[in-house]
Amino acid sequence: MTSAEQIVGETAALDLMRGYLAADPDAVAAAMVAGAVCETTAAYMRQQASGLLHESVLADPDFSFHRRAVMGPAGVTWLEGVPMEEKVAAVVLALAGDSAAPRVVLDDAQWTTVYAVSAVARLVAVFGVGVTMERLDRIRAVVAGPCG
Repeated sequence: MTSAEQIVGETAALDLMRGYLAADPDAVAAAMVAGAVCETTAAYMRQQASGLLHESVLADPDFSFHRRAVMGPAGVTWLEGVPMEEKVAAVVLALAGDSAAPRVVLDDAQWTTVYAVSAVARLVAVFGVGVTMERLDRIRAVVAGPCG
């Protein structure tokens, strides 16, 4: 059974991604607040963002298990306009090049941001901004909607 905490956390992750995609700092801030209601919602938020990062890597039609999963140029270009903390940006850019994350200490909220921004950038690289927003909206409707 899906808990209220799970719905809030997963919805907050999608709202965070949608906020970054729309370049809406108020939406980003609201999503971070919503996801930080308790440890459980924060964990579901991080899990949803991480899972979507995984899916976004696999969505790339050029993905192969036999080579590095480097982010496409459109995603890297999109990242250039995203305001991030310096440590978060260093990890996001390392992941874009599929290199090892730099040895920096991040808190849970920062890791959630890394996963969310990385997932959005990779989706933008594959689908463009408009289709990425449509995909995130569809996923959010399923996550936030009633079961059954």
